[in-house]
Amino acid sequence: YIEKPISHQREIYEIEAGKALIESLPPIPLALLFVTALLEQKIVFSSSRRSLLLSISLALRKLLNPFRWSHLFVPLVPEELAQDLVQYPAPFILGISSGSRGSMDLLNSLPDEVTLVDLDVGRVILAKSFSHNFEVFKVKSDEKETVTALRSQVLYLAEALGGYLASQQADQTWLCDSPISNITRDILPNRLGGDGEVETGCASKEDFLAVSKTCKEFIYELISGANTCCFWIEEEILSDVNTPFPQDISKSDLQCDVLFDEDRYFHLKNLRAQGLYKPLFDEKHYFAENNPKNKSEAEDTFALENNAELAISPDNFDLVLEMFLRGQGFSLFISSWKKEAMTFW
Repeated sequence: YIEKPISHQREIYEIEAGKALIESLPPIPLALLFVTALLEQKIVFSSSRRSLLLSISLALRKLLNPFRWSHLFVPLVPEELAQDLVQYPAPFILGISSGSRGSMDLLNSLPDEVTLVDLDVGRVILAKSFSHNFEVFKVKSDEKETVTALRSQVLYLAEALGGYLASQQADQTWLCDSPISNITRDILPNRLGGDGEVETGCASKEDFLAVSKTCKEFIYELISGANTCCFWIEEEILSDVNTPFPQDISKSDLQCDVLFDEDRYFHLKNLRAQGLYKPLFDEKHYFAENNPKNKSEAEDTFALENNAELAISPDNFDLVLEMFLRGQGFSLFISSWKKEAMTFW
Protein backbone atom coordinates (compact mmCIF):
# COMPACT_ATOMS: atom_id res chain seq x y z
CA TYR A 1 0.00 0.00 0.00
CA ILE A 2 2.72 2.49 0.99
CA GLU A 3 4.68 1.84 -2.20
CA LYS A 4 1.74 2.78 -4.42
CA PRO A 5 1.27 6.34 -5.79
CA ILE A 6 -0.52 8.82 -3.54
CA SER A 7 -3.50 9.01 -5.90
CA HIS A 8 -3.85 5.24 -5.80
CA GLN A 9 -3.57 5.20 -2.02
CA ARG A 10 -6.41 7.71 -1.79
CA GLU A 11 -8.58 5.65 -4.11
CA ILE A 12 -7.94 2.49 -2.07
CA TYR A 13 -8.74 4.26 1.18
CA GLU A 14 -11.98 5.72 -0.22
CA ILE A 15 -13.09 2.25 -1.28
CA GLU A 16 -12.24 0.77 2.12
CA ALA A 17 -14.04 3.62 3.86
CA GLY A 18 -17.08 3.07 1.64
CA LYS A 19 -17.08 -0.65 2.43
CA ALA A 20 -16.98 0.18 6.15
CA LEU A 21 -20.00 2.46 5.65
CA ILE A 22 -22.23 -0.13 4.01
CA GLU A 23 -21.06 -2.81 6.46
CA SER A 24 -22.08 -0.59 9.39
CA LEU A 25 -25.50 0.53 8.13
CA PRO A 26 -28.27 -1.47 6.42
CA PRO A 27 -29.64 0.00 3.17
CA ILE A 28 -32.58 1.98 4.59
CA PRO A 29 -30.62 3.63 7.46
CA LEU A 30 -27.85 4.33 4.95
CA ALA A 31 -30.36 6.03 2.64
CA LEU A 32 -31.72 8.04 5.57
CA LEU A 33 -28.19 9.21 6.42
CA PHE A 34 -27.53 10.15 2.78
CA VAL A 35 -30.76 12.17 2.48
CA THR A 36 -30.11 13.90 5.81
CA ALA A 37 -26.61 14.92 4.69
CA LEU A 38 -27.93 16.03 1.30
CA LEU A 39 -30.35 18.34 3.11
CA GLU A 40 -27.42 19.71 5.14
CA GLN A 41 -28.58 18.80 8.63
CA LYS A 42 -26.66 18.30 11.86
CA ILE A 43 -25.23 14.77 12.03
CA VAL A 44 -23.37 13.03 14.86
CA PHE A 45 -21.65 9.68 14.35
CA SER A 46 -21.05 7.57 17.43
CA SER A 47 -18.91 4.46 17.77
CA SER A 48 -16.47 2.87 20.17
CA ARG A 49 -14.03 2.52 17.23
CA ARG A 50 -12.36 5.82 16.41
CA SER A 51 -11.01 4.61 13.05
CA LEU A 52 -14.58 3.83 11.98
CA LEU A 53 -15.69 7.37 12.79
CA LEU A 54 -13.02 8.81 10.50
CA SER A 55 -13.61 6.37 7.63
CA ILE A 56 -17.39 6.67 7.55
CA SER A 57 -17.38 10.46 7.84
CA LEU A 58 -15.12 10.68 4.79
CA ALA A 59 -17.16 8.07 2.91
CA LEU A 60 -20.37 10.05 3.47
CA ARG A 61 -18.75 13.21 2.17
CA LYS A 62 -17.63 11.26 -0.90
CA LEU A 63 -21.20 10.14 -1.61
CA LEU A 64 -22.31 13.79 -1.84
CA ASN A 65 -20.27 14.48 -4.99
CA PRO A 66 -20.53 16.68 -7.04
CA PHE A 67 -21.67 18.74 -4.06
CA ARG A 68 -19.21 19.84 -1.40
CA TRP A 69 -19.84 19.70 2.32
CA SER A 70 -18.85 23.26 3.17
CA HIS A 71 -19.96 23.24 6.81
CA LEU A 72 -18.29 22.14 10.05
CA PHE A 73 -16.64 18.74 9.59
CA VAL A 74 -14.85 17.11 12.54
CA PRO A 75 -14.65 13.31 12.15
CA LEU A 76 -12.90 12.85 15.51
CA VAL A 77 -14.11 15.30 18.16
CA PRO A 78 -11.99 15.63 21.31
CA GLU A 79 -14.06 14.84 24.38
CA GLU A 80 -13.32 18.29 25.84
CA LEU A 81 -14.92 20.03 22.83
CA ALA A 82 -17.87 17.71 22.18
CA GLN A 83 -20.28 19.49 24.51
CA ASP A 84 -19.68 22.82 22.77
CA LEU A 85 -19.63 21.55 19.19
CA VAL A 86 -23.03 19.82 19.37
CA GLN A 87 -24.49 23.25 20.16
CA TYR A 88 -23.02 24.73 16.98
CA PRO A 89 -25.82 26.69 15.23
CA ALA A 90 -24.96 25.70 11.62
CA PRO A 91 -24.98 22.22 9.98
CA PHE A 92 -22.16 19.87 10.96
CA ILE A 93 -20.82 16.33 10.73
CA LEU A 94 -19.20 15.23 13.98
CA GLY A 95 -17.68 11.94 15.11
CA ILE A 96 -17.93 11.31 18.86
CA SER A 97 -16.43 8.25 20.48
CA SER A 98 -18.80 6.35 22.76
CA GLY A 99 -15.99 4.84 24.77
CA SER A 100 -16.38 7.00 27.88
CA ARG A 101 -19.17 7.68 30.35
CA GLY A 102 -19.12 11.39 29.59
CA SER A 103 -19.56 10.78 25.86
CA MET A 104 -22.46 8.40 26.47
CA ASP A 105 -24.22 11.00 28.62
CA LEU A 106 -23.75 13.55 25.85
CA LEU A 107 -25.02 11.20 23.13
CA ASN A 108 -28.13 10.48 25.19
CA SER A 109 -28.94 14.19 25.52
CA LEU A 110 -28.28 15.63 22.06
CA PRO A 111 -30.30 18.67 20.87
CA ASP A 112 -33.54 17.93 19.01
CA GLU A 113 -32.15 19.09 15.64
CA VAL A 114 -29.26 16.58 15.67
CA THR A 115 -29.48 13.25 13.82
CA LEU A 116 -27.62 10.47 15.64
CA VAL A 117 -25.92 7.68 13.68
CA ASP A 118 -25.01 4.77 15.96
CA LEU A 119 -22.45 2.79 13.98
CA ASP A 120 -22.05 0.05 16.59
CA VAL A 121 -25.76 -0.81 16.40
CA GLY A 122 -26.33 0.15 12.76
CA ARG A 123 -29.17 2.62 13.21
CA VAL A 124 -29.95 6.24 12.34
CA ILE A 125 -32.17 8.26 14.68
CA LEU A 126 -33.61 11.14 12.67
CA ALA A 127 -33.71 14.51 14.40
CA LYS A 128 -37.03 15.63 15.90
CA SER A 129 -36.65 19.02 14.24
CA PHE A 130 -34.60 20.49 11.40
CA SER A 131 -32.01 23.27 11.39
CA HIS A 132 -33.72 25.48 8.85
CA ASN A 133 -35.71 28.70 8.63
CA PHE A 134 -39.18 27.52 7.67
CA GLU A 135 -40.43 31.07 7.17
CA VAL A 136 -38.92 31.11 3.67
CA PHE A 137 -40.80 27.97 2.61
CA LYS A 138 -43.59 28.39 0.09
CA VAL A 139 -45.87 26.18 2.16
CA LYS A 140 -47.53 28.54 4.61
CA SER A 141 -48.51 26.54 7.67
CA ASP A 142 -47.67 26.07 11.30
CA GLU A 143 -43.95 25.34 11.80
CA LYS A 144 -44.69 22.28 13.92
CA GLU A 145 -46.91 20.85 11.19
CA THR A 146 -44.26 21.63 8.58
CA VAL A 147 -41.57 19.83 10.59
CA THR A 148 -43.84 16.80 11.05
CA ALA A 149 -44.64 16.70 7.33
CA LEU A 150 -40.96 17.11 6.40
CA ARG A 151 -39.91 14.24 8.71
CA SER A 152 -42.54 12.03 7.11
CA GLN A 153 -41.29 12.90 3.62
CA VAL A 154 -37.66 12.26 4.59
CA LEU A 155 -38.50 8.88 6.13
CA TYR A 156 -40.66 7.90 3.16
CA LEU A 157 -37.93 8.90 0.72
CA ALA A 158 -35.29 7.01 2.74
CA GLU A 159 -37.44 3.88 2.70
CA ALA A 160 -37.90 4.03 -1.07
CA LEU A 161 -34.27 4.90 -1.79
CA GLY A 162 -33.03 2.29 0.69
CA GLY A 163 -35.01 -0.40 -1.08
CA TYR A 164 -33.43 0.61 -4.35
CA LEU A 165 -29.95 0.63 -2.78
CA ALA A 166 -30.52 -2.88 -1.46
CA SER A 167 -31.48 -4.15 -4.91
CA GLN A 168 -28.26 -2.73 -6.36
CA GLN A 169 -25.93 -4.32 -3.80
CA ALA A 170 -24.51 -7.82 -3.87
CA ASP A 171 -26.34 -10.69 -2.18
CA GLN A 172 -23.66 -10.88 0.50
CA THR A 173 -24.64 -7.38 1.67
CA TRP A 174 -28.41 -7.73 1.32
CA LEU A 175 -28.39 -11.16 3.05
CA CYS A 176 -25.60 -10.49 5.52
CA ASP A 177 -27.79 -11.60 8.45
CA SER A 178 -28.85 -14.89 6.87
CA PRO A 179 -27.34 -18.18 8.11
CA ILE A 180 -26.18 -19.05 4.60
CA SER A 181 -24.16 -15.87 4.12
CA ASN A 182 -22.66 -16.23 7.62
CA ILE A 183 -21.50 -19.77 6.82
CA THR A 184 -20.08 -18.54 3.52
CA ARG A 185 -18.06 -15.86 5.29
CA ASP A 186 -16.76 -18.37 7.82
CA ILE A 187 -15.63 -20.75 5.09
CA LEU A 188 -14.34 -18.07 2.71
CA PRO A 189 -13.21 -15.12 4.87
CA ASN A 190 -11.24 -13.62 2.00
CA ARG A 191 -12.28 -13.15 -1.62
CA LEU A 192 -10.92 -11.53 -4.72
CA GLY A 193 -12.16 -8.12 -5.81
CA GLY A 194 -12.68 -6.96 -9.36
CA ASP A 195 -9.03 -5.94 -9.66
CA GLY A 196 -7.72 -9.27 -8.36
CA GLU A 197 -6.91 -8.01 -4.87
CA VAL A 198 -8.01 -9.93 -1.79
CA GLU A 199 -11.02 -8.40 -0.03
CA THR A 200 -12.18 -9.12 3.50
CA GLY A 201 -15.46 -8.59 5.31
CA CYS A 202 -19.09 -8.68 4.27
CA ALA A 203 -19.05 -5.87 1.69
CA SER A 204 -17.01 -5.79 -1.49
CA LYS A 205 -15.70 -3.02 -3.68
CA GLU A 206 -18.54 -3.65 -6.13
CA ASP A 207 -21.08 -3.15 -3.33
CA PHE A 208 -19.78 0.31 -2.54
CA LEU A 209 -19.48 1.26 -6.21
CA ALA A 210 -23.12 0.24 -6.68
CA VAL A 211 -24.17 2.41 -3.73
CA SER A 212 -22.03 5.31 -4.96
CA LYS A 213 -23.53 5.06 -8.46
CA THR A 214 -27.06 5.07 -7.08
CA CYS A 215 -26.35 8.15 -4.96
CA LYS A 216 -24.93 9.94 -7.99
CA GLU A 217 -27.94 8.98 -10.07
CA PHE A 218 -30.24 10.35 -7.36
CA ILE A 219 -28.33 13.64 -7.22
CA TYR A 220 -28.40 13.73 -11.02
CA GLU A 221 -32.19 13.49 -10.87
CA LEU A 222 -32.31 16.43 -8.47
CA ILE A 223 -30.09 18.72 -10.54
CA SER A 224 -31.10 17.59 -14.03
CA GLY A 225 -32.71 20.50 -15.85
CA ALA A 226 -31.61 22.98 -13.17
CA ASN A 227 -29.53 24.90 -15.73
CA THR A 228 -32.73 25.82 -17.61
CA CYS A 229 -34.01 27.45 -14.42
CA CYS A 230 -30.98 29.74 -14.01
CA PHE A 231 -30.83 33.37 -15.10
CA TRP A 232 -27.40 34.99 -15.30
CA ILE A 233 -27.64 38.71 -14.62
CA GLU A 234 -24.82 41.19 -15.07
CA GLU A 235 -25.23 44.65 -13.61
CA GLU A 236 -22.91 47.47 -14.53
CA ILE A 237 -21.69 49.45 -11.55
CA LEU A 238 -20.21 52.86 -12.26
CA SER A 239 -17.29 53.30 -9.94
CA ASP A 240 -16.57 56.70 -11.43
CA VAL A 241 -19.55 58.92 -12.20
CA ASN A 242 -17.38 60.88 -14.65
CA THR A 243 -16.95 57.88 -16.97
CA PRO A 244 -19.02 58.89 -20.00
CA PHE A 245 -18.54 55.76 -22.10
CA PRO A 246 -19.72 52.21 -21.21
CA GLN A 247 -16.68 50.69 -22.93
CA ASP A 248 -14.50 52.22 -20.24
CA ILE A 249 -16.12 49.99 -17.62
CA SER A 250 -13.84 47.09 -16.69
CA LYS A 251 -14.92 43.56 -15.85
CA SER A 252 -14.31 44.29 -12.18
CA ASP A 253 -17.14 46.83 -12.37
CA LEU A 254 -19.69 44.15 -13.32
CA GLN A 255 -21.76 42.57 -10.57
CA CYS A 256 -22.90 39.08 -11.54
CA ASP A 257 -25.83 37.28 -9.96
CA VAL A 258 -27.65 34.02 -10.66
CA LEU A 259 -31.41 33.94 -10.17
CA PHE A 260 -33.18 30.60 -9.88
CA ASP A 261 -36.75 29.99 -11.03
CA GLU A 262 -38.16 27.58 -8.45
CA ASP A 263 -41.58 27.34 -10.13
CA ARG A 264 -40.00 26.12 -13.35
CA TYR A 265 -37.83 23.68 -11.40
CA PHE A 266 -40.86 22.14 -9.67
CA HIS A 267 -42.62 21.92 -13.03
CA LEU A 268 -39.65 20.05 -14.51
CA LYS A 269 -39.51 17.66 -11.53
CA ASN A 270 -43.18 16.89 -12.06
CA LEU A 271 -42.55 16.12 -15.72
CA ARG A 272 -39.54 13.94 -14.89
CA ALA A 273 -41.54 12.00 -12.30
CA GLN A 274 -44.13 11.30 -15.00
CA GLY A 275 -41.44 10.32 -17.50
CA LEU A 276 -42.40 13.15 -19.87
CA TYR A 277 -39.30 15.37 -19.73
CA LYS A 278 -36.14 14.51 -21.66
CA PRO A 279 -32.89 16.54 -21.65
CA LEU A 280 -32.49 18.94 -24.54
CA PHE A 281 -28.71 18.56 -24.66
CA ASP A 282 -26.07 15.90 -24.29
CA GLU A 283 -25.60 16.83 -20.63
CA LYS A 284 -22.36 14.88 -20.24
CA HIS A 285 -20.65 17.05 -22.86
CA TYR A 286 -22.61 20.20 -22.08
CA PHE A 287 -21.79 20.44 -18.39
CA ALA A 288 -18.23 19.20 -18.83
CA GLU A 289 -17.55 22.07 -21.22
CA ASN A 290 -19.09 24.63 -18.89
CA ASN A 291 -17.79 23.43 -15.54
CA PRO A 292 -14.64 25.51 -15.00
CA LYS A 293 -13.36 23.56 -12.00
CA ASN A 294 -13.30 19.88 -12.85
CA LYS A 295 -14.25 18.62 -16.31
CA SER A 296 -13.60 14.97 -15.57
CA GLU A 297 -15.83 15.09 -12.50
CA ALA A 298 -18.55 16.82 -14.51
CA GLU A 299 -18.36 14.12 -17.16
CA ASP A 300 -18.50 11.41 -14.53
CA THR A 301 -21.51 13.00 -12.85
CA PHE A 302 -23.61 13.76 -15.89
CA ALA A 303 -22.75 10.64 -17.88
CA LEU A 304 -25.29 8.69 -15.82
CA GLU A 305 -28.31 7.42 -17.64
CA ASN A 306 -31.81 8.75 -17.03
CA ASN A 307 -33.24 6.67 -14.18
CA ALA A 308 -36.99 7.11 -13.87
CA GLU A 309 -37.05 4.98 -10.71
CA LEU A 310 -35.17 7.70 -8.81
CA ALA A 311 -37.28 10.65 -10.00
CA ILE A 312 -39.27 12.16 -7.14
CA SER A 313 -42.51 14.09 -7.53
CA PRO A 314 -43.08 17.48 -5.85
CA ASP A 315 -46.58 16.25 -5.04
CA ASN A 316 -45.04 13.84 -2.52
CA PHE A 317 -41.72 15.52 -1.65
CA ASP A 318 -42.30 19.26 -1.99
CA LEU A 319 -40.72 20.09 1.38
CA VAL A 320 -37.68 17.91 0.70
CA LEU A 321 -37.11 19.64 -2.64
CA GLU A 322 -37.53 23.09 -1.12
CA MET A 323 -35.00 22.35 1.60
CA PHE A 324 -32.60 20.95 -1.00
CA LEU A 325 -32.85 24.11 -3.13
CA ARG A 326 -32.10 26.32 -0.15
CA GLY A 327 -28.97 24.41 0.81
CA GLN A 328 -25.56 25.96 0.48
CA GLY A 329 -24.27 22.98 -1.50
CA PHE A 330 -26.79 23.52 -4.30
CA SER A 331 -26.15 27.28 -4.35
CA LEU A 332 -22.39 26.77 -4.63
CA PHE A 333 -22.89 24.14 -7.31
CA ILE A 334 -24.93 26.31 -9.68
CA SER A 335 -22.73 29.32 -8.91
CA SER A 336 -19.69 27.40 -10.19
CA TRP A 337 -21.16 27.08 -13.70
CA LYS A 338 -20.17 29.38 -16.49
CA LYS A 339 -22.98 31.54 -17.83
CA GLU A 340 -22.95 29.52 -21.07
CA ALA A 341 -24.19 26.52 -19.06
CA MET A 342 -27.41 28.38 -18.29
CA THR A 343 -30.19 28.55 -20.83
CA PHE A 344 -31.14 32.16 -20.08
CA TRP A 345 -28.42 34.78 -19.76
